[in-house]
Amino acid sequence: MDSKYNILIVDDDVHNIQLAINLLKKNKNYNIIFSTSGEDALKRVQEYNFDLILLDIIMDPMDGFEVCNNLINNHKTSHIPIIFLTAKDDEKSITKGFELGAVDYITKPFFSNELVARVNTHVQLKIYKDGLKSKLKLQEKLMLEQNKMAAMGEMITNIAHQWKQPLSIITTVSSGIKVSKELDMTMDKDKELASLDNILLNAKHLSQTIDDFRDFFKQKNKTSFYLEDIINKTINLINSTLIHNNIKINKNIQNIKLVGFDNELIQVFINIINNAQDALKDSNEEHKEININVYKKDFNAVIEISDNAGGIDNKIINHIFEAYYTTKASTNGTGIGLHMSQKIIKDHFNGDIKVKNINLGEKQIGANFILVLPLETN
Repeated sequence: MDSKYNILIVDDDVHNIQLAINLLKKNKNYNIIFSTSGEDALKRVQEYNFDLILLDIIMDPMDGFEVCNNLINNHKTSHIPIIFLTAKDDEKSITKGFELGAVDYITKPFFSNELVARVNTHVQLKIYKDGLKSKLKLQEKLMLEQNKMAAMGEMITNIAHQWKQPLSIITTVSSGIKVSKELDMTMDKDKELASLDNILLNAKHLSQTIDDFRDFFKQKNKTSFYLEDIINKTINLINSTLIHNNIKINKNIQNIKLVGFDNELIQVFINIINNAQDALKDSNEEHKEININVYKKDFNAVIEISDNAGGIDNKIINHIFEAYYTTKASTNGTGIGLHMSQKIIKDHFNGDIKVKNINLGEKQIGANFILVLPLETN
């Protein structure tokens, strides 16, 4: 061990504290801190980041069980391993200690080598566990970037399609004006202004497409935004493929203000809508539709995105949010889109995302994704 590890000893008997300190201080990597009451221990955990707590039970007025319960039920301290080090050696107390969440239970009087060995073991386990958490966070970050790159490729294709029509209009209109000028033909003033307005309108559309694409990949802090704007931006980014595949978007949106990472929410919407597109392309449905409904319920914004593509196979519907699980060919899907969508909704918006099949009538079935996002409360 090269780093320093903070260990808290909690006991109202100073003699017991001194005995434990004398044994553990031989390890120069241990920084030993002590408390003589449960109340003081709860203050100490706010001041230091502890790697292990040795906790007595028989203390007054707050006993060790109550201290443990406070620590385990506080998200800031629930990760700290707790070893009960106590004279209470009855089965009921030992069982209760483990039920409260302690990782170990040592009865007094204890063997010196046993105490040191158990402390070393649980410190090493915490180091290993923290290392796994760091690797998991790095893996999730890489997965998010991988998903963004996949989304970028899809959007570049979409933008290329979207630009064809406005570029064609700009070329045609500007060429007409140029030919008229070269042939010294008189063009009606109103017609000429209308042609120039048409060029400006399509140029603005191209500019807006670039802005939406750039904003999607820009790292930003949390901002306030309206859901209707975010949904419209999403549709603008993928609209060409929707048109190409004859897919109609139906919107029923109650405009709701949220606070969060708007570009990440766009990524979630793109993943869900693209999955619906893929399902609709493979279906025999004549009128292909995606419905987007947004409304308030209690203190949440609820977004429902559904299609009429026939629903999701019951054999796989419970697995679609798993990492790397995909029903698409390897060339068409990474299998991380919905997994990362779930991570974004849960971790970055403190919300939830679920999916179910719904009956649309006339023997129609569709997949329905339901996103629940908490509203900001004053």
